[in-house]
Amino acid sequence: MSGLHPNRSKRSLTSLCLLAAVAMPIMYFGTQIAAAPFYPGYSFSLHSVSMLGTRFSRHPAIFNAGEMLTGFAALGGALGLYRSFRRKTHVLLSWLIGFSVACTGVMCLKAGMFPMPDPRHNSWGVLQNFTIIMPHLMLIGLWKQSQSWGLRTYLIFSITFLFLLTLLLSHRSSISWLENGTVQRLINVATLVPVGVVGFFFWRELHGESAHHPDST
Repeated sequence: MSGLHPNRSKRSLTSLCLLAAVAMPIMYFGTQIAAAPFYPGYSFSLHSVSMLGTRFSRHPAIFNAGEMLTGFAALGGALGLYRSFRRKTHVLLSWLIGFSVACTGVMCLKAGMFPMPDPRHNSWGVLQNFTIIMPHLMLIGLWKQSQSWGLRTYLIFSITFLFLLTLLLSHRSSISWLENGTVQRLINVATLVPVGVVGFFFWRELHGESAHHPDST
């Protein structure tokens, strides 16, 4: 029986990392809700997320600390999703998914460590591209999984939403409600929330397997 403990430890670590993936979007949006009251006149539609961590806030540390915690959650979630997708799809695709989520974590950490107007806040902007393709990569990884049709449908919806948002941005001048803050948050709804949804799906699946095969955990 002692030989089973390493496998049990791996499952426990994967489970913890998947919970981090679930927590990541919750912390991202929750941090904004917690920090906004301390920024006089802050508008979720007009102002960017990062403004909450600037000197214009009475307590910018609330946002900056929350962003860093979000970054750590994303890094943990990256490992959990890599391990979960590794069991379902090619190792290269699994690595790309984990790397994309990790890129999001790095950007969140940088945002909290170097608040605007520090030039390091917006450096490494190329990493944003990996955040945008996260739902696409996860959909490819789940495409042949017949039991994941609901999750695939949700990811298709998220990707379609991103596509429609891109079309709207091309006519932005004629759409009065499509302000900077609104655009940023809509993009994050379509890219970050799927990480939490897929993380929860895998976490529930992992614990379902443990319940059916208790000796293997």
